[in-house]
Amino acid sequence: MSARLANNDGALDPMNSTGPWHGRVLPYSPMRIRAQYPPTQNMLMQGAATGGDVGATLGTVDSQNPSIWISSATASADGSVVADATAYRGSNVLQFGIPASTPPTPLSNARIFYALNPSFVPGKPYTFQAQIRNVTASTSLTVAPFFGWYGPDVTGANATYNVGSSVTLTGSATAPWTSVTYTATAPTSGVYGMFAGVLVTATSPASAVNLQADALQLEKGSTATAFTVPGVSYPMYSGFVERWPSKWDFGGTYGVVEPTAVDAFALLSQRQLNDPLTQEIYNHTPNFIYPLGDPQGVSYFTDATGNHGPASIGVSAYGAGSLTAGNKIQSATAGGTFLSSNTVVTIANQYPGTTTVGAASFVDLTYGGIRGPKDPGNWTRILAFRYTGPVPASGASAVMWTAFDGQRSNNYPSGSRIEIGIDSNGHVYCQVRGSNGTNVYGNNTNVNVCDGNWHLAIISYAYTVGFGVAVDNANISYFGGYSSATNPTGLISDSVGGWVDPGTGNGTVYNYQGDIAYAAEFTGFFFANDVTNIYNAWRNAFAGDSTDQRYARILRWAGYTGATDIAAGQTKSMGPAKVAGQDALSALNDVVQTENGVHYTSTSGTLTFRGRSTRYNSTTPLYTFGENTAAGEWPYENVELDFDSTHLANLVAVTQPSTGQTFTAADATSQTNFFPRSMSRTVNSANALECQDAANSFLSRYKNPLTRVQSIKLHPSANPGLWPVCLSLELNQRVRIMRRPFGAPAIQVDCFIEHIQWDLDDQNEASVTLQCSPVDATPYGLFASFHTALSVQASSGASSITIANGADNTNPAAAQIGPGQQLVLEPGTANSETVTVQSVGATSAGWTTCVIALTANLTKTHAANSVVCEPLPSGVTDPTTYDASAKFDSAAFSY
Repeated sequence: MSARLANNDGALDPMNSTGPWHGRVLPYSPMRIRAQYPPTQNMLMQGAATGGDVGATLGTVDSQNPSIWISSATASADGSVVADATAYRGSNVLQFGIPASTPPTPLSNARIFYALNPSFVPGKPYTFQAQIRNVTASTSLTVAPFFGWYGPDVTGANATYNVGSSVTLTGSATAPWTSVTYTATAPTSGVYGMFAGVLVTATSPASAVNLQADALQLEKGSTATAFTVPGVSYPMYSGFVERWPSKWDFGGTYGVVEPTAVDAFALLSQRQLNDPLTQEIYNHTPNFIYPLGDPQGVSYFTDATGNHGPASIGVSAYGAGSLTAGNKIQSATAGGTFLSSNTVVTIANQYPGTTTVGAASFVDLTYGGIRGPKDPGNWTRILAFRYTGPVPASGASAVMWTAFDGQRSNNYPSGSRIEIGIDSNGHVYCQVRGSNGTNVYGNNTNVNVCDGNWHLAIISYAYTVGFGVAVDNANISYFGGYSSATNPTGLISDSVGGWVDPGTGNGTVYNYQGDIAYAAEFTGFFFANDVTNIYNAWRNAFAGDSTDQRYARILRWAGYTGATDIAAGQTKSMGPAKVAGQDALSALNDVVQTENGVHYTSTSGTLTFRGRSTRYNSTTPLYTFGENTAAGEWPYENVELDFDSTHLANLVAVTQPSTGQTFTAADATSQTNFFPRSMSRTVNSANALECQDAANSFLSRYKNPLTRVQSIKLHPSANPGLWPVCLSLELNQRVRIMRRPFGAPAIQVDCFIEHIQWDLDDQNEASVTLQCSPVDATPYGLFASFHTALSVQASSGASSITIANGADNTNPAAAQIGPGQQLVLEPGTANSETVTVQSVGATSAGWTTCVIALTANLTKTHAANSVVCEPLPSGVTDPTTYDASAKFDSAAFSY
């Protein structure tokens, strides 16, 4: 978005410390443009203004619904919309609860209701009015209208308030409506938003009270005018102001600012992603993560969070073992590795898995300032490892991670301890010990890890919850809750890759041999879902995601917290998410390309993802633009059509990233007619056949040129009837464009909107220019269930049934139902019965009944008009479910 705004008063000057928006005139401040049509003086949303008659539904108020935008600090769930025969206007009212003895302070908690998000101009007066009443019998409630002005804290906790005159409402089920009106002037500085409503001004009764409201109006000026139902507020743009360039025209006498804004995609393009495991770890807010993927020859290992200094290579009191970085990921079997582009640390210490004291090297986390968990009573530690030593001897273990305090008894650690290792049965165990010697122990017997393959251990401890030892996926062994006496407090050392006793100058035993990676810690307990997410990220980078799952996952990795609308994708199993080094937008684009869907930021700022089925199933244009207004066509001024050769492709190559395999599709006729035109796409589907289908689909669409709409101009300021049409336009909508040349057949182009450009100026000129892509030349269709009803009763023991015609009685019944096909009588009921067709009686065009012979006699009696249909998918009992999107003969089929 680019705009030109008057700035003579310096209000939009970032250096104006007295300006109304000082501190908010910054790069990437959020902004929006919206338009109300038809325009009225009432600035509120329709749902709020009308008491829920328009733009809302009965029940709980959704304060984020853009058709209502009203909230409450006293009522649960922001109040409700209720039907009321004595509503001030219409048939619905807004109702808000006030708990017993609600005090009038603080004001932020006394707000019974308030309208959200109205725009305002600093220093200008505004007037609010509403009809209210107390409908709780035998109560008295004192309230007043108010305006609130908030700064950075949009909750209103630190807002300033202007409060009008109080009124006392006597409660009754038939209480009359009371009008409240209040005018206030917006502050001239330090205010970013406004809300208006009604609040409690004296402590409410000892019992809960319900207040109803109707006919709300907020308007500019200091005089309340007659209530008017506001027009629909349409979103036009929502984004973030990227630049605020200012200048002075007319010889330096007229100040202007020309902001440019971008949508959420621009910000996502700046967010660099790590590998899926690191991203998943970051989403759990780690205290530290040492990936141990540092290059060869290093002596230190970095904490990817930056919270701690580098860990060093520690050396045993009995001499150095072998510890090297930058090693290739290996495993004993092909499936025993994990998906990462990083290297790992390899340890080869003496006497692994025995009680023999020997030389050892290890990763010394103590050097990085780590001495036990950040919260000793609530923590999770994870470690990826591949043990290559022998199965530990009886009475011994191979220890992978230890932390000790300084207490000793008989020259052995006796106080707080964390010890994670592999026991003599080949299972991962963990021992946690408090400073007073209180001890807990748990092991995971689900997985034998002495197989030379990679495994992931996730150890969670919370004395209020219990103790969990997980190895690979959700194989979690849970142990009971403990007291705080087991918390490992006072630890002075932390070592990965060995049992390291700080009390003897790093004496080592129970040595480890193998590879390690991803030593990380979190505050909090990991349950099954957490474990599964971390494991899937580590093992296969979430291979098997559907496209919508992958899209949502990438947004979560990118830290996106805005509104989303993510529909189901048709690719149900993607390959691994190889996103390391990509920006988030590129990663999202890859998902969309795999799906062959679309994604965009909507006019309201909602990040939207649509699968390929959205366009397949959009068979009817939302609007038709053309000259014949009598036929419901909407007029336009200019249109540019192009029989576009730039989108030709007759040699398509689709690459599957997980295998590197290429799938091709070619059309010799197209190559002869238009010369060879290549197209390359990456489709990250785990299914090779789907990749081939994708190549065929691209070829089908692009082998011949199609007419595209380079631009079509709509002019709502010249034709006001176009306003609701233009304001309703959104990307991905299907429209039809008609052009009737003199003396030639009419041109009809059905297409999808790909680009919307608004041009507005200060002379009340407004136009919209669209760019559109053609729909598929051969439409797709959905196959729905055949369904009809019995024409006459079918009795138990009968060998045939007589059905009425279904949706199609032009084609003979035998063309729709065949021998050997199953039919279900009365589906979804206790009297349901499945039969098999033996033969179908002869019918002709216009038939009304048909006799169907069965392979076996009926076992139940079914009344006339009982439903008869094809078998339905699991969970579906209504045979008309798919009728709206799949009508017989409404589409030609591509394949």
